[in-house]
Amino acid sequence: MTSKSAFVSGASGFIGVNLVKQLVSLEWDVTAMHRERSNLKYLSKFPVRRVVGDITQLESLLKIMPENTDAVFHVAGNVSFDSAGDITQDRDNIDGTKNMVTCSIEKNSSRFIHTSSGASWGLQDNMTITEESPSNVEDIPINYFRTKKLAEDEALAGLKRGLDVVVINPANVVGPFDNVIWGPFVQSISKGNLKTVGTGGASFCHVEEVAKAHISAFYRGNRGNKYLLAGTQASFQEVGETVANIIGAEPPTASPQGDPNMTPEMSKLMSLTQIIDCSKAIEDLGFRSVSLQKMFSDLCAWMNKEELLN
Repeated sequence: MTSKSAFVSGASGFIGVNLVKQLVSLEWDVTAMHRERSNLKYLSKFPVRRVVGDITQLESLLKIMPENTDAVFHVAGNVSFDSAGDITQDRDNIDGTKNMVTCSIEKNSSRFIHTSSGASWGLQDNMTITEESPSNVEDIPINYFRTKKLAEDEALAGLKRGLDVVVINPANVVGPFDNVIWGPFVQSISKGNLKTVGTGGASFCHVEEVAKAHISAFYRGNRGNKYLLAGTQASFQEVGETVANIIGAEPPTASPQGDPNMTPEMSKLMSLTQIIDCSKAIEDLGFRSVSLQKMFSDLCAWMNKEELLN
Protein backbone atom coordinates (compact mmCIF):
# COMPACT_ATOMS: atom_id res chain seq x y z
CA MET A 1 0.00 0.00 0.00
CA THR A 2 1.32 3.43 -0.94
CA SER A 3 1.86 5.59 2.13
CA LYS A 4 0.14 8.94 2.51
CA SER A 5 2.18 12.14 2.40
CA ALA A 6 1.98 14.96 4.93
CA PHE A 7 3.41 18.46 5.26
CA VAL A 8 3.42 19.63 8.89
CA SER A 9 4.01 23.26 9.84
CA GLY A 10 5.17 23.89 13.40
CA ALA A 11 6.52 20.36 13.45
CA SER A 12 9.03 21.02 16.24
CA GLY A 13 6.37 22.37 18.60
CA PHE A 14 4.22 20.69 21.21
CA ILE A 15 1.31 19.42 19.11
CA GLY A 16 3.54 19.22 16.04
CA VAL A 17 5.99 16.70 17.54
CA ASN A 18 3.14 14.54 18.86
CA LEU A 19 1.47 14.62 15.43
CA VAL A 20 4.72 13.76 13.64
CA LYS A 21 5.29 10.88 16.05
CA GLN A 22 1.91 9.37 15.21
CA LEU A 23 2.20 9.97 11.48
CA VAL A 24 5.55 8.18 11.46
CA SER A 25 4.08 5.26 13.40
CA LEU A 26 1.43 4.97 10.69
CA GLU A 27 4.14 5.03 7.99
CA TRP A 28 3.20 8.37 6.48
CA ASP A 29 5.82 10.15 4.38
CA VAL A 30 6.32 13.34 6.41
CA THR A 31 7.84 16.68 5.47
CA ALA A 32 8.30 18.52 8.75
CA MET A 33 8.71 22.30 8.62
CA HIS A 34 10.40 24.29 11.36
CA ARG A 35 11.94 27.71 11.76
CA GLU A 36 15.68 28.20 11.39
CA ARG A 37 16.20 28.66 15.12
CA SER A 38 13.79 25.96 16.30
CA ASN A 39 14.86 23.49 18.94
CA LEU A 40 15.06 20.16 17.08
CA LYS A 41 15.83 18.01 20.12
CA TYR A 42 12.56 16.10 19.88
CA LEU A 43 11.68 16.36 16.19
CA SER A 44 15.10 14.96 15.25
CA LYS A 45 14.17 11.65 16.89
CA PHE A 46 11.81 10.83 14.02
CA PRO A 47 12.68 9.75 10.45
CA VAL A 48 11.12 12.67 8.59
CA ARG A 49 12.24 15.13 5.94
CA ARG A 50 13.03 18.34 7.84
CA VAL A 51 12.78 21.65 6.01
CA VAL A 52 13.36 25.21 7.20
CA GLY A 53 10.60 27.69 6.47
CA ASP A 54 8.69 30.71 7.71
CA ILE A 55 4.90 30.82 7.51
CA THR A 56 5.02 34.62 7.34
CA GLN A 57 7.00 34.42 4.07
CA LEU A 58 5.00 32.91 1.21
CA GLU A 59 8.05 32.50 -1.01
CA SER A 60 9.69 30.46 1.73
CA LEU A 61 6.75 28.08 1.80
CA LEU A 62 6.54 27.74 -1.97
CA LYS A 63 10.15 26.54 -2.04
CA ILE A 64 9.72 23.77 0.51
CA MET A 65 6.17 22.39 0.25
CA PRO A 66 6.05 19.34 -2.06
CA GLU A 67 3.55 19.09 -4.90
CA ASN A 68 0.39 16.99 -4.50
CA THR A 69 0.69 16.41 -0.75
CA ASP A 70 -2.18 14.34 0.64
CA ALA A 71 -2.50 16.33 3.87
CA VAL A 72 -1.20 19.69 4.94
CA PHE A 73 -1.37 19.92 8.73
CA HIS A 74 -1.05 23.60 9.66
CA VAL A 75 -0.08 23.36 13.31
CA ALA A 76 2.26 26.34 13.61
CA GLY A 77 0.99 29.22 15.71
CA ASN A 78 1.92 31.87 18.23
CA VAL A 79 0.37 31.05 21.62
CA SER A 80 1.63 34.04 23.61
CA PHE A 81 -0.66 35.58 26.22
CA ASP A 82 1.54 38.66 26.58
CA SER A 83 0.18 41.78 24.87
CA ALA A 84 3.72 43.02 24.22
CA GLY A 85 3.93 40.58 21.32
CA ASP A 86 0.55 41.32 19.70
CA ILE A 87 1.97 42.62 16.40
CA THR A 88 4.13 39.54 15.93
CA GLN A 89 1.23 37.32 16.91
CA ASP A 90 -1.01 38.92 14.27
CA ARG A 91 1.61 38.24 11.64
CA ASP A 92 2.24 34.65 12.75
CA ASN A 93 -1.34 33.50 13.23
CA ILE A 94 -3.33 35.48 10.66
CA ASP A 95 -0.88 36.23 7.85
CA GLY A 96 0.87 32.91 8.35
CA THR A 97 -2.35 30.95 7.91
CA LYS A 98 -3.28 32.90 4.79
CA ASN A 99 0.14 32.06 3.33
CA MET A 100 -0.23 28.39 4.19
CA VAL A 101 -3.61 28.27 2.45
CA THR A 102 -2.26 29.99 -0.66
CA CYS A 103 0.75 27.69 -0.81
CA SER A 104 -1.39 24.58 -0.35
CA ILE A 105 -3.57 25.65 -3.26
CA GLU A 106 -0.55 26.43 -5.45
CA LYS A 107 0.95 23.03 -4.63
CA ASN A 108 -2.30 21.12 -5.29
CA SER A 109 -2.61 19.70 -1.77
CA SER A 110 -5.52 17.32 -1.28
CA ARG A 111 -6.68 18.35 2.20
CA PHE A 112 -5.81 21.14 4.65
CA ILE A 113 -6.15 20.37 8.37
CA HIS A 114 -5.99 23.60 10.33
CA THR A 115 -5.10 23.58 14.02
CA SER A 116 -7.22 26.29 15.59
CA SER A 117 -8.33 26.46 19.23
CA GLY A 118 -11.29 26.55 21.54
CA ALA A 119 -10.06 30.09 22.15
CA SER A 120 -11.56 31.19 18.82
CA TRP A 121 -14.95 31.42 20.59
CA GLY A 122 -13.53 34.02 22.96
CA LEU A 123 -14.22 34.22 26.67
CA GLN A 124 -17.47 32.45 27.53
CA ASP A 125 -18.06 32.15 31.25
CA ASN A 126 -20.13 29.15 32.40
CA MET A 127 -21.72 28.77 28.96
CA THR A 128 -21.42 25.52 27.03
CA ILE A 129 -19.65 26.07 23.71
CA THR A 130 -20.46 24.04 20.61
CA GLU A 131 -19.24 24.48 17.05
CA GLU A 132 -22.34 26.61 16.38
CA SER A 133 -21.85 29.03 19.29
CA PRO A 134 -21.15 32.69 18.46
CA SER A 135 -17.69 34.12 19.14
CA ASN A 136 -16.98 37.26 21.15
CA VAL A 137 -13.27 37.61 20.35
CA GLU A 138 -13.67 41.22 19.19
CA ASP A 139 -14.96 42.21 22.63
CA ILE A 140 -12.18 40.79 24.81
CA PRO A 141 -8.66 42.03 25.59
CA ILE A 142 -6.68 38.85 24.82
CA ASN A 143 -5.10 39.03 21.37
CA TYR A 144 -4.44 35.30 21.15
CA PHE A 145 -8.18 34.58 21.07
CA ARG A 146 -8.79 37.15 18.34
CA THR A 147 -5.94 35.93 16.16
CA LYS A 148 -6.99 32.29 16.41
CA LYS A 149 -10.50 33.20 15.22
CA LEU A 150 -9.18 35.32 12.35
CA ALA A 151 -6.67 32.61 11.40
CA GLU A 152 -9.49 30.07 11.37
CA ASP A 153 -11.46 32.39 9.09
CA GLU A 154 -8.47 32.57 6.73
CA ALA A 155 -8.29 28.77 6.63
CA LEU A 156 -12.00 28.40 5.88
CA ALA A 157 -11.78 31.12 3.20
CA GLY A 158 -9.70 28.59 1.30
CA LEU A 159 -12.89 26.61 0.65
CA LYS A 160 -14.01 29.20 -1.91
CA ARG A 161 -10.63 28.88 -3.60
CA GLY A 162 -11.04 25.13 -4.01
CA LEU A 163 -9.11 23.93 -0.95
CA ASP A 164 -10.57 21.07 1.11
CA VAL A 165 -10.37 22.42 4.67
CA VAL A 166 -11.13 20.86 8.08
CA VAL A 167 -10.57 22.78 11.33
CA ILE A 168 -9.54 21.26 14.66
CA ASN A 169 -10.32 23.28 17.81
CA PRO A 170 -8.59 21.82 20.88
CA ALA A 171 -9.26 23.22 24.34
CA ASN A 172 -6.36 23.17 26.83
CA VAL A 173 -3.95 20.53 25.54
CA VAL A 174 -1.82 18.60 28.03
CA GLY A 175 0.86 15.94 27.60
CA PRO A 176 4.47 15.16 26.65
CA PHE A 177 6.68 17.63 24.74
CA ASP A 178 5.00 20.71 26.26
CA ASN A 179 7.53 23.42 27.04
CA VAL A 180 5.16 26.33 26.48
CA ILE A 181 2.06 26.38 28.71
CA TRP A 182 1.33 23.49 31.06
CA GLY A 183 4.94 22.35 31.28
CA PRO A 184 5.96 25.74 32.74
CA PHE A 185 2.84 25.60 34.94
CA VAL A 186 4.09 22.31 36.41
CA GLN A 187 7.57 23.77 36.87
CA SER A 188 6.15 26.77 38.73
CA ILE A 189 4.37 24.49 41.19
CA SER A 190 7.45 22.29 41.54
CA LYS A 191 9.60 25.31 42.43
CA GLY A 192 6.97 26.78 44.75
CA ASN A 193 6.68 29.91 42.61
CA LEU A 194 2.97 29.63 41.87
CA LYS A 195 1.00 30.43 45.01
CA THR A 196 -2.45 31.08 43.53
CA VAL A 197 -4.58 30.21 40.52
CA GLY A 198 -7.82 31.74 39.34
CA THR A 199 -11.23 30.75 40.63
CA GLY A 200 -12.42 29.59 37.20
CA GLY A 201 -11.98 26.40 35.26
CA ALA A 202 -11.59 25.01 31.77
CA SER A 203 -11.82 22.03 29.43
CA PHE A 204 -8.78 19.83 28.90
CA CYS A 205 -7.64 17.17 26.42
CA HIS A 206 -4.65 14.86 26.05
CA VAL A 207 -2.20 15.78 23.30
CA GLU A 208 -2.05 12.22 22.01
CA GLU A 209 -5.79 12.23 21.42
CA VAL A 210 -5.49 15.65 19.78
CA ALA A 211 -2.86 14.29 17.39
CA LYS A 212 -5.06 11.29 16.61
CA ALA A 213 -7.98 13.61 15.90
CA HIS A 214 -5.88 15.50 13.34
CA ILE A 215 -5.18 12.31 11.44
CA SER A 216 -8.78 11.16 11.79
CA ALA A 217 -9.88 14.54 10.41
CA PHE A 218 -7.96 13.78 7.23
CA TYR A 219 -9.82 10.50 6.75
CA ARG A 220 -13.20 11.23 8.35
CA GLY A 221 -13.63 14.97 8.85
CA ASN A 222 -16.37 16.70 6.89
CA ARG A 223 -15.22 19.39 4.48
CA GLY A 224 -15.54 22.89 5.94
CA ASN A 225 -16.39 21.62 9.42
CA LYS A 226 -14.92 22.60 12.77
CA TYR A 227 -14.31 20.08 15.56
CA LEU A 228 -13.97 21.05 19.22
CA LEU A 229 -11.75 18.78 21.32
CA ALA A 230 -12.09 18.70 25.09
CA GLY A 231 -13.73 16.04 27.22
CA THR A 232 -12.42 16.75 30.72
CA GLN A 233 -13.75 19.63 32.81
CA ALA A 234 -11.85 20.89 35.88
CA SER A 235 -11.33 23.99 37.97
CA PHE A 236 -7.86 25.51 37.94
CA GLN A 237 -7.63 24.68 41.63
CA GLU A 238 -8.25 21.01 40.77
CA VAL A 239 -5.53 21.21 38.14
CA GLY A 240 -3.08 22.68 40.63
CA GLU A 241 -3.93 20.04 43.22
CA THR A 242 -3.60 17.24 40.67
CA VAL A 243 -0.16 18.42 39.61
CA ALA A 244 0.98 18.95 43.20
CA ASN A 245 -0.11 15.44 44.18
CA ILE A 246 1.74 13.91 41.23
CA ILE A 247 5.04 15.67 41.87
CA GLY A 248 4.83 15.93 45.66
CA ALA A 249 4.63 19.72 45.96
CA GLU A 250 2.50 22.32 47.68
CA PRO A 251 -0.61 23.11 45.62
CA PRO A 252 -1.60 26.67 44.73
CA THR A 253 -4.85 27.98 46.16
CA ALA A 254 -7.72 29.55 44.26
CA SER A 255 -7.87 33.32 44.54
CA PRO A 256 -9.60 36.13 42.63
CA GLN A 257 -6.31 38.06 42.84
CA GLY A 258 -3.91 37.38 39.98
CA ASP A 259 -0.63 35.67 40.81
CA PRO A 260 2.42 37.93 40.23
CA ASN A 261 3.96 35.17 38.08
CA MET A 262 1.09 35.36 35.58
CA THR A 263 0.44 37.90 32.85
CA PRO A 264 -2.75 39.96 33.24
CA GLU A 265 -4.16 38.10 30.23
CA MET A 266 -3.62 34.71 31.89
CA SER A 267 -5.07 35.94 35.17
CA LYS A 268 -8.20 37.12 33.37
CA LEU A 269 -8.51 33.76 31.60
CA MET A 270 -8.23 31.83 34.86
CA SER A 271 -11.02 33.87 36.46
CA LEU A 272 -13.61 32.41 34.08
CA THR A 273 -14.96 28.92 33.48
CA GLN A 274 -14.82 27.50 29.96
CA ILE A 275 -17.18 24.62 29.14
CA ILE A 276 -16.88 22.80 25.81
CA ASP A 277 -19.11 20.19 24.20
CA CYS A 278 -16.97 17.91 22.01
CA SER A 279 -19.70 15.40 21.09
CA LYS A 280 -19.33 16.19 17.39
CA ALA A 281 -15.65 15.17 17.40
CA ILE A 282 -16.51 12.03 19.36
CA GLU A 283 -19.10 11.03 16.77
CA ASP A 284 -17.30 12.04 13.57
CA LEU A 285 -13.64 11.56 14.46
CA GLY A 286 -13.71 8.95 17.21
CA PHE A 287 -12.15 11.43 19.63
CA ARG A 288 -11.64 10.15 23.20
CA SER A 289 -11.54 12.07 26.46
CA VAL A 290 -8.81 11.31 29.00
CA SER A 291 -8.80 11.93 32.76
CA LEU A 292 -7.00 14.93 34.22
CA GLN A 293 -4.86 12.56 36.29
CA LYS A 294 -3.74 10.64 33.21
CA MET A 295 -2.83 13.64 31.06
CA PHE A 296 -0.85 15.42 33.77
CA SER A 297 0.79 12.17 34.89
CA ASP A 298 2.01 11.67 31.32
CA LEU A 299 3.26 15.25 31.15
CA CYS A 300 5.07 14.99 34.49
CA ALA A 301 6.59 11.62 33.59
CA TRP A 302 7.99 13.11 30.41
CA MET A 303 9.31 16.14 32.29
CA ASN A 304 11.02 13.89 34.82
CA LYS A 305 12.59 11.88 32.02
CA GLU A 306 13.86 15.07 30.43
CA GLU A 307 15.11 16.35 33.82
CA LEU A 308 12.84 19.38 33.61
CA LEU A 309 11.67 19.13 37.23
CA ASN A 310 15.06 19.17 38.93
